[in-house]
Amino acid sequence: MTSDPVIAETATRLRYDAGLQAALEFQRIMENSVSAGSLRVRDADPRLREAAFGVMARYGDLRLSYADCVGAVVAREIRADAVFGLDEDFRVMGFSLEPGLSSAHGSRR
Repeated sequence: MTSDPVIAETATRLRYDAGLQAALEFQRIMENSVSAGSLRVRDADPRLREAAFGVMARYGDLRLSYADCVGAVVAREIRADAVFGLDEDFRVMGFSLEPGLSSAHGSRR
């Protein structure tokens, strides 16, 4: 499961860092995964946006991106066992984090 803001962040990073072909390949892989039923995309709607800004306000001490806030809402909606992330923000919000991070060193294992 993913969301529109995560797709936007990923496509933008790929476009800037790896180039147009990498971004378009990401789109192809993502669309094939959606068609095959192995990936679902949570589209934005007013309720999702409101809930995401609610997460941002609730965790005002964290520097959460809007995409992270949407991710937290979606993870709660689907009762996710874990969230894919590379920082501790989701753990602070009460989620298990994949891949596991070493809290002592702040690095991936």
